[in-house]
Amino acid sequence: MKILQVNKFLYPKGGADKYCLTLISELEKLDNTVVPFGMADSRNLSSVWSDYFSENIDYHKSGNRFKIVSRLIWNQEAALKFAKLLDETKPDLIHAHNIYHQLSPSILIEAKKRQIPVVMTLHDYKLVCPNYLLFTHGKHCERCLSGNYLNCLTHNCYYSYTRSGLASLESFLHNKLWHSYRDNVDLFIAPSNYLKQIMIKAGWAENKITVLINPAPSYSPKTDGTRLLYMGRLSVEKGVNILIEALKLTNEYLDIAGQGPDEAKLKLLTKELQLENRVTFHGQLLGDALEKLKREAKAIILPSIWAENMSLVLLESLAYDKLIIASNSGGTPELIEDNKTGFLFPPGNISVLAKKINDLNSLTPKDRESISLSIKEKIIPLELNEHLIKLQNIYQQLT
Repeated sequence: MKILQVNKFLYPKGGADKYCLTLISELEKLDNTVVPFGMADSRNLSSVWSDYFSENIDYHKSGNRFKIVSRLIWNQEAALKFAKLLDETKPDLIHAHNIYHQLSPSILIEAKKRQIPVVMTLHDYKLVCPNYLLFTHGKHCERCLSGNYLNCLTHNCYYSYTRSGLASLESFLHNKLWHSYRDNVDLFIAPSNYLKQIMIKAGWAENKITVLINPAPSYSPKTDGTRLLYMGRLSVEKGVNILIEALKLTNEYLDIAGQGPDEAKLKLLTKELQLENRVTFHGQLLGDALEKLKREAKAIILPSIWAENMSLVLLESLAYDKLIIASNSGGTPELIEDNKTGFLFPPGNISVLAKKINDLNSLTPKDRESISLSIKEKIIPLELNEHLIKLQNIYQQLT
């Protein structure tokens, strides 16, 4: 089968990008022909098709504002190059990932013209929430599920009325007026049942959404260490401040691997709580340095106060056979069963999180073995080979 994998970033910028790159590599090994399409970038994987890639758009840099805004809504340059790639390669199927803003749904129209089936993996809540998160001003939010995307502007969900207004307009045009995704995507893949139910709640057709959890690394039992670990973005929705405050009610030590807009605030909070000797900020770690922290962690904490769709950190933590304490929200409870495959606490509840952390010390070797066996049962069906089999079955149903 010839498959065109589409994602705006073709380098490992985030979880969605890593997943797309994995598919490009692994599907080739299964006798498929895989053609990538995205934005041109020096960090991209090497590809013979790079001349067809769309011009790089960086919304954080200054430039022709009209050109940038117009492409956010409808990127005609991307559509023209995509059309040429389709005519050159004649794929059997297109698998789209994150195309919002930089590529835009303009490319989907070109697929529809040629009657090429399109499947799209939903890596976030963008199709029902203009700011992607179902979260704004420190709280879970479902206002836009009604289809009134003006809420993003009136509640200033991007903390900028200009950006919030553009996001509202984009969602209105593509979801309410033009039906860019509804009419031009044949099947949506949701990495969690939670996301599927959110889509249905927002009025999307249930029969056009299937659930396929993202793959996890191979199960790899590790020895538990002595320090807690948080790894991920340092931003308000991730709830790292909740974790730091809970740590004050324990005697544990914490490693924080990541960076983000709240880093300075979190360091100040650590100082105010006199936890500087028990909390270590490592910044953004990659490769062996991050692997070492994961391997040696006593437990990995996922304290998000937003509804995580299906966290890559969660999947990696399970694969490492780690004790996990996570907030009970979003897709997380689909893999973490309290006191069986890990431990859950109500999002934002400092005292319960602290108790869960303290309770780790009372686990017996038999308790730990039981959790490990439960994790193994949960993670093996999510390994890459199993995922690829299920994904190819989805492809075959559409071609």
